Amino acid sequence: MTTTTTTTTTTTRPAPSGYGAIAIPLAEFGKSLSDADLDEWLVSFGQRNDTAGQYEISPQGCLLILPPTGDPGTFHETEIAVDLLVWARSHGGFVRGTSARFVLPNDARYGPDATWVAPERRDEVRQGTRPFSHLVPDFIVEIQSPSNNRAELVDKINQFIAHGTRLAWLIDAPTRTVIKFRPGQEPEILHDPEYIDGDADVLPGFRFAVRARIFDNPNNPQ
Repeated sequence: MTTTTTTTTTTTRPAPSGYGAIAIPLAEFGKSLSDADLDEWLVSFGQRNDTAGQYEISPQGCLLILPPTGDPGTFHETEIAVDLLVWARSHGGFVRGTSARFVLPNDARYGPDATWVAPERRDEVRQGTRPFSHLVPDFIVEIQSPSNNRAELVDKINQFIAHGTRLAWLIDAPTRTVIKFRPGQEPEILHDPEYIDGDADVLPGFRFAVRARIFDNPNNPQ
């Protein structure tokens, strides 16, 4: 008699849209997008694995494990977040950095490099003790790092735009390029700009010196 042995293996696979991350189905952790405690679980997972990278959740129900940003990306993220915060102190609103996570209507948990929420949305921002904000920021910034590529970040940004973000910037330091996204409009590509201006109906008067602060940042590798 011939005995057939079947071996079952658990595999990981690339995140949807080639996200540059390891993607593991939430089901392998006994979790799903519909779990009421999913936010708390993600916080706890990150605390237990805080040296392995950064964590997000895709709308397809996968835990995304992104490599640590490293340098000079961390310098770039700080530059834009600080300038945005200084502007918001005069104009109002709520600024968050790269550690914040936002729960989109499609149940994704994503963390852009910097975000701003308009001051009139104060009640939405103040959601009690929830670990993550269940809202869509008015403005987001993504800065390309070695762990991702333009197509990956465009996919993420388009999800925010589709769910209510009014303005998004993608800053690609290696190519000295900025792409601006607005709902219902074609992306605007800026090649080696000295500044990026916030649109008057979203960030009036905000100007970020992208060439000095990112493209030619003294902390960039030589």
